[in-house]
Amino acid sequence: MKRTATFFAALALLAGQASAQSSDWNYTATLYGWFAGLDTSVDTPRGTINAELSSKDVLEDLDASLMAAFEARRGPWGFVVDGVYSKLSAGKATPFGQSFSEAVVETKLSQVTGLALYRFHSSPTLKFDAGAGFRWFDVDMGVTLTPGSLGVTRTSSIGDSWVDPLLAARVILPINDVWTATALVDFGGTGSDDKTWQALASVQYQFNDNWSAAFGYRTMNLQHDIGGRPNEITLSGPFIAAGFRF
Repeated sequence: MKRTATFFAALALLAGQASAQSSDWNYTATLYGWFAGLDTSVDTPRGTINAELSSKDVLEDLDASLMAAFEARRGPWGFVVDGVYSKLSAGKATPFGQSFSEAVVETKLSQVTGLALYRFHSSPTLKFDAGAGFRWFDVDMGVTLTPGSLGVTRTSSIGDSWVDPLLAARVILPINDVWTATALVDFGGTGSDDKTWQALASVQYQFNDNWSAAFGYRTMNLQHDIGGRPNEITLSGPFIAAGFRF
């Protein structure tokens, strides 16, 4: 808790320094769809269940989803907030022989990433940002083993919320007056059993001073002990986005 408080105090200090800049603020709000496949490892009392779902599978099994991002810039400073909420349930064959006929895995994932980025280099051909931030996770995972030869149903569930500190870097490559390529990576965590990282690459088209559209590919990974059991989730797939700058 002390480490988290110190980390947020540092972010507040960065925000205070940014407010002292003389240039005006500008903002970009983005809504996007991330068609991510899911690879998850759930450690249950009866053993580990690995579930791999393609982007198509996730779309078919998705119960709810909400994704949005917001960036505020002033001078060389940028502050980014990105949020994802998804809920899905999927069935797969169990690794426990004939004891159970199917395992239904339900995953609810919420994440909020906040970054403070400083622009160390800016030219007509290259912009480079680097900084620090945090990623908050709230994960609930449930497994239902449907009856097989044992004739009984077993259920188990685990959940946790936590915050990981992050380091991040972003490269922006203006291609021409309307096209821009962007790549971002971040990584962080608090130890070998608590890690997260993200990588994305996108191409953006600017329709006018306000509106833009982008498409790209994004991967996010988390590893964390939940309920004393190691669990890992990887989301990976293409995305499309619409942004409004003001």
